[in-house]
Amino acid sequence: MEAPARYKEEIPGRMFMCSDLYVAAFEGRTEDVTGLLSGNRSTAAEVASRRPSPAARAKAIHPEARCSTREGHRKLIAELCLRDSALLSAPNSSVDTPLHCAARAGHADAIEAVVRLAWDNVEEDRLRALLRGKNKAGDTALHLAARHGHGAAVETLMKLAPELAADLNGAGVPPLYLAVMSRSVRAVAATVGYRDASAAGPNAHNALHAAVLQSSGERVDLSLFVLYR
Repeated sequence: MEAPARYKEEIPGRMFMCSDLYVAAFEGRTEDVTGLLSGNRSTAAEVASRRPSPAARAKAIHPEARCSTREGHRKLIAELCLRDSALLSAPNSSVDTPLHCAARAGHADAIEAVVRLAWDNVEEDRLRALLRGKNKAGDTALHLAARHGHGAAVETLMKLAPELAADLNGAGVPPLYLAVMSRSVRAVAATVGYRDASAAGPNAHNALHAAVLQSSGERVDLSLFVLYR
Protein backbone atom coordinates (compact mmCIF):
# COMPACT_ATOMS: atom_id res chain seq x y z
CA MET A 1 0.00 0.00 0.00
CA GLU A 2 1.32 3.39 -0.97
CA ALA A 3 1.85 6.07 1.67
CA PRO A 4 -0.25 9.27 1.57
CA ALA A 5 1.04 11.86 -0.90
CA ARG A 6 2.07 14.32 1.79
CA TYR A 7 4.65 11.86 3.12
CA LYS A 8 6.29 11.03 -0.19
CA GLU A 9 8.80 13.87 0.08
CA GLU A 10 9.92 12.58 3.48
CA ILE A 11 10.45 8.93 2.49
CA PRO A 12 12.23 7.68 -0.64
CA GLY A 13 9.82 5.91 -2.97
CA ARG A 14 11.69 2.60 -2.73
CA MET A 15 10.89 2.52 0.99
CA PHE A 16 7.16 2.10 0.34
CA MET A 17 7.82 -1.55 -0.51
CA CYS A 18 9.68 -2.02 2.78
CA SER A 19 7.42 -0.07 5.07
CA ASP A 20 7.59 -2.63 7.89
CA LEU A 21 11.38 -2.28 7.89
CA TYR A 22 11.23 1.50 7.68
CA VAL A 23 8.77 1.87 10.55
CA ALA A 24 10.70 -0.62 12.68
CA ALA A 25 13.88 1.37 12.11
CA PHE A 26 12.09 4.66 12.81
CA GLU A 27 10.78 3.32 16.11
CA GLY A 28 14.15 1.86 17.12
CA ARG A 29 13.02 -1.78 17.20
CA THR A 30 16.45 -3.33 16.75
CA GLU A 31 15.40 -6.99 16.95
CA ASP A 32 12.67 -6.51 14.35
CA VAL A 33 15.02 -4.67 12.01
CA THR A 34 17.78 -7.26 12.24
CA GLY A 35 15.26 -10.06 11.76
CA LEU A 36 13.73 -8.42 8.69
CA LEU A 37 17.14 -7.69 7.21
CA SER A 38 18.23 -11.29 7.66
CA GLY A 39 15.07 -12.58 6.00
CA ASN A 40 13.83 -14.25 9.17
CA ARG A 41 10.34 -15.46 8.28
CA SER A 42 9.14 -15.75 11.87
CA THR A 43 10.13 -12.14 12.50
CA ALA A 44 8.37 -10.99 9.33
CA ALA A 45 5.23 -12.90 10.31
CA GLU A 46 5.31 -11.49 13.84
CA VAL A 47 5.78 -7.94 12.59
CA ALA A 48 2.94 -8.40 10.11
CA SER A 49 0.65 -9.78 12.82
CA ARG A 50 0.95 -6.59 14.86
CA ARG A 51 1.07 -4.23 11.92
CA PRO A 52 -0.74 -0.98 12.84
CA SER A 53 -3.55 0.54 10.84
CA PRO A 54 -2.75 2.73 7.80
CA ALA A 55 -3.50 5.82 9.90
CA ALA A 56 -1.09 4.72 12.64
CA ARG A 57 1.59 3.88 10.08
CA ALA A 58 1.18 7.29 8.50
CA LYS A 59 1.57 8.93 11.89
CA ALA A 60 4.80 7.01 12.47
CA ILE A 61 6.41 8.65 9.44
CA HIS A 62 4.83 12.07 9.83
CA PRO A 63 7.42 14.81 9.24
CA GLU A 64 6.60 16.33 12.63
CA ALA A 65 7.30 13.11 14.50
CA ARG A 66 10.58 12.84 16.36
CA CYS A 67 12.68 9.76 17.06
CA SER A 68 14.20 9.69 20.48
CA THR A 69 17.89 9.02 21.06
CA ARG A 70 17.19 6.19 23.46
CA GLU A 71 19.60 3.28 23.64
CA GLY A 72 17.62 1.27 21.09
CA HIS A 73 18.31 3.80 18.36
CA ARG A 74 22.02 3.97 19.07
CA LYS A 75 22.24 0.19 18.93
CA LEU A 76 20.17 0.17 15.78
CA ILE A 77 22.42 2.72 14.08
CA ALA A 78 25.41 0.56 14.92
CA GLU A 79 23.69 -2.61 13.69
CA LEU A 80 22.71 -1.09 10.35
CA CYS A 81 26.14 0.46 9.74
CA LEU A 82 28.00 -2.70 10.70
CA ARG A 83 25.95 -4.56 8.09
CA ASP A 84 26.75 -1.99 5.42
CA SER A 85 29.16 0.86 6.16
CA ALA A 86 28.17 2.51 2.87
CA LEU A 87 24.96 3.58 4.62
CA LEU A 88 27.00 6.12 6.62
CA SER A 89 27.28 8.42 3.62
CA ALA A 90 24.28 7.29 1.59
CA PRO A 91 22.16 10.30 0.52
CA ASN A 92 18.39 10.46 0.15
CA SER A 93 16.53 12.34 -2.59
CA SER A 94 17.44 15.67 -0.94
CA VAL A 95 21.10 14.56 -0.75
CA ASP A 96 20.77 14.39 3.03
CA THR A 97 23.07 11.84 4.64
CA PRO A 98 22.23 10.18 7.98
CA LEU A 99 24.38 12.88 9.60
CA HIS A 100 22.18 15.59 8.07
CA CYS A 101 19.07 13.82 9.36
CA ALA A 102 20.47 13.53 12.87
CA ALA A 103 21.45 17.21 12.88
CA ARG A 104 18.07 18.38 11.60
CA ALA A 105 16.33 16.42 14.36
CA GLY A 106 18.79 17.63 16.99
CA HIS A 107 19.94 14.15 18.01
CA ALA A 108 23.43 14.78 19.38
CA ASP A 109 23.79 11.13 20.44
CA ALA A 110 22.99 9.96 16.92
CA ILE A 111 25.53 12.42 15.48
CA GLU A 112 28.20 11.00 17.76
CA ALA A 113 27.20 7.44 16.88
CA VAL A 114 27.39 8.06 13.13
CA VAL A 115 30.74 9.83 13.37
CA ARG A 116 32.18 7.17 15.68
CA LEU A 117 31.13 4.43 13.27
CA ALA A 118 32.52 6.39 10.34
CA TRP A 119 35.81 6.78 12.20
CA ASP A 120 35.97 2.99 12.61
CA ASN A 121 34.94 2.15 9.05
CA VAL A 122 36.33 4.77 6.68
CA GLU A 123 39.57 6.63 6.07
CA GLU A 124 40.08 10.00 7.75
CA ASP A 125 39.69 11.89 4.46
CA ARG A 126 36.29 10.27 3.90
CA LEU A 127 35.29 11.10 7.46
CA ARG A 128 36.11 14.77 6.91
CA ALA A 129 34.16 14.65 3.65
CA LEU A 130 31.19 13.20 5.52
CA LEU A 131 31.28 15.98 8.10
CA ARG A 132 31.59 18.67 5.44
CA GLY A 133 29.12 17.06 3.04
CA LYS A 134 26.35 19.31 1.71
CA ASN A 135 22.80 18.46 0.72
CA LYS A 136 20.81 19.75 -2.24
CA ALA A 137 20.40 23.16 -0.54
CA GLY A 138 24.13 23.37 0.15
CA ASP A 139 23.68 22.82 3.89
CA THR A 140 26.15 20.91 6.02
CA ALA A 141 24.94 19.09 9.11
CA LEU A 142 26.01 22.12 11.17
CA HIS A 143 23.87 24.45 9.07
CA LEU A 144 20.83 22.27 9.76
CA ALA A 145 21.47 21.98 13.50
CA ALA A 146 22.00 25.74 13.74
CA ARG A 147 18.93 26.61 11.65
CA HIS A 148 16.70 24.59 13.96
CA GLY A 149 18.33 25.92 17.13
CA HIS A 150 19.57 22.54 18.36
CA GLY A 151 22.24 23.71 20.77
CA ALA A 152 23.46 20.28 21.85
CA ALA A 153 23.80 19.10 18.25
CA VAL A 154 25.67 22.30 17.32
CA GLU A 155 28.06 21.81 20.26
CA THR A 156 28.72 18.21 19.23
CA LEU A 157 29.44 19.11 15.60
CA MET A 158 31.66 22.02 16.62
CA LYS A 159 33.73 19.68 18.79
CA LEU A 160 34.07 17.23 15.92
CA ALA A 161 34.73 19.73 13.11
CA PRO A 162 34.94 23.39 14.24
CA GLU A 163 36.01 24.47 10.75
CA LEU A 164 32.40 23.90 9.64
CA ALA A 165 31.59 27.28 11.21
CA ALA A 166 33.35 28.97 8.29
CA ASP A 167 31.30 27.23 5.58
CA LEU A 168 28.55 28.99 3.65
CA ASN A 169 25.52 27.10 2.41
CA GLY A 170 23.88 27.37 -1.00
CA ALA A 171 22.31 30.69 -0.03
CA GLY A 172 25.66 32.10 1.10
CA VAL A 173 24.75 31.90 4.79
CA PRO A 174 27.01 30.48 7.55
CA PRO A 175 25.93 28.46 10.60
CA LEU A 176 26.37 31.42 12.97
CA TYR A 177 23.80 33.53 11.16
CA LEU A 178 21.35 30.63 11.17
CA ALA A 179 21.95 30.05 14.88
CA VAL A 180 21.14 33.70 15.59
CA MET A 181 17.98 33.52 13.52
CA SER A 182 16.92 30.44 15.51
CA ARG A 183 17.24 32.49 18.74
CA SER A 184 19.20 29.68 20.37
CA VAL A 185 21.82 31.29 22.61
CA ARG A 186 23.39 27.88 23.15
CA ALA A 187 23.82 27.33 19.42
CA VAL A 188 25.21 30.84 18.96
CA ALA A 189 27.68 30.46 21.83
CA ALA A 190 28.95 27.15 20.47
CA THR A 191 29.49 28.56 16.98
CA VAL A 192 30.88 32.00 17.76
CA GLY A 193 33.75 30.54 19.76
CA TYR A 194 35.56 29.44 16.59
CA ARG A 195 37.88 32.25 15.54
CA ASP A 196 37.24 31.78 11.81
CA ALA A 197 33.47 31.53 12.16
CA SER A 198 31.80 33.48 9.39
CA ALA A 199 29.37 36.19 10.50
CA ALA A 200 28.12 36.93 6.99
CA GLY A 201 24.45 37.06 6.12
CA PRO A 202 22.13 37.83 3.22
CA ASN A 203 21.69 41.33 1.78
CA ALA A 204 24.94 42.59 3.35
CA HIS A 205 23.60 41.80 6.84
CA ASN A 206 25.78 40.05 9.37
CA ALA A 207 25.10 38.01 12.50
CA LEU A 208 25.05 41.10 14.71
CA HIS A 209 22.42 42.76 12.52
CA ALA A 210 20.36 39.61 12.88
CA ALA A 211 20.81 39.50 16.66
CA VAL A 212 19.66 43.09 17.05
CA LEU A 213 16.67 42.55 14.79
CA GLN A 214 15.75 39.33 16.57
CA SER A 215 16.12 40.78 20.06
CA SER A 216 12.73 42.52 20.06
CA GLY A 217 13.71 44.44 23.15
CA GLU A 218 15.30 41.43 24.83
CA ARG A 219 18.97 41.16 25.78
CA VAL A 220 21.17 40.61 22.76
CA ASP A 221 23.68 37.81 23.27
CA LEU A 222 26.93 39.65 24.03
CA SER A 223 29.05 36.77 22.72
CA LEU A 224 28.39 38.13 19.23
CA PHE A 225 30.31 41.28 19.99
CA VAL A 226 33.50 39.19 20.17
CA LEU A 227 33.43 39.19 16.38
CA TYR A 228 33.56 42.96 16.19
CA ARG A 229 36.14 43.88 18.78
